[in-house]
Amino acid sequence: MINHSKTVIIACSSLTEYVAAAQKKAGTDFPVVWLNRVYHRDPAEMQAHIKEKLADLPADTETVLVAMGFCGGSWNQVRSRFRLVLPRIDDCVSLLLQTTDTPQSNLKKMDHLYVRDKNPGRESFKAIFDRLAVNVDEATKQKYYESWKKSFRCISIMDTGINDSRRPEYAAVVKKDADWLEAEMEYVAGGTHLLEKLFSGQWDAQFLVLEPDCPVEKEEMLI
Repeated sequence: MINHSKTVIIACSSLTEYVAAAQKKAGTDFPVVWLNRVYHRDPAEMQAHIKEKLADLPADTETVLVAMGFCGGSWNQVRSRFRLVLPRIDDCVSLLLQTTDTPQSNLKKMDHLYVRDKNPGRESFKAIFDRLAVNVDEATKQKYYESWKKSFRCISIMDTGINDSRRPEYAAVVKKDADWLEAEMEYVAGGTHLLEKLFSGQWDAQFLVLEPDCPVEKEEMLI
């Protein structure tokens, strides 16, 4: 059971719109502590950020609902003085790809890239590539580019019902990336199904529920 007055959500800031939409659908209004998405660059940095936020929670908190995935091991061996409820999912992309009650930690395809943001320009893979290759010579940059083209054959636009991804200008932005990679482009279903279950207390086999001071174990998190 959830004590609504003593429950807090801790969430990655990349899911801001999705957390709000899921709370509305679930009929909840839990306070949210945001984790800065920038720390995804390094799981160790994200873990330190998580521990800091958990330590700062009010002492009378009973339950922390984790609105994010395992995310590269960011939650591995994390302990809390409160009950933790975590989706058994590998990252935030898989979290939004989950539209059923079938437990599965990774719903991504290996050679696909995924776009879910309301503003697809914020997830431009060419822009990411250019930042990563800013200090390399042209021959090396071309080598990296060829490697990316071999690694990714499709960019999947996640139609979550929140990002308005079917509008022409959205697809046009993503197609520029797809053309740059010489990749296909497709739409896949997504949404807030798992977040709605998390917030409404429907904690079945898709969730890991840990009592205070129990560590998050990778073997229990990932199915």
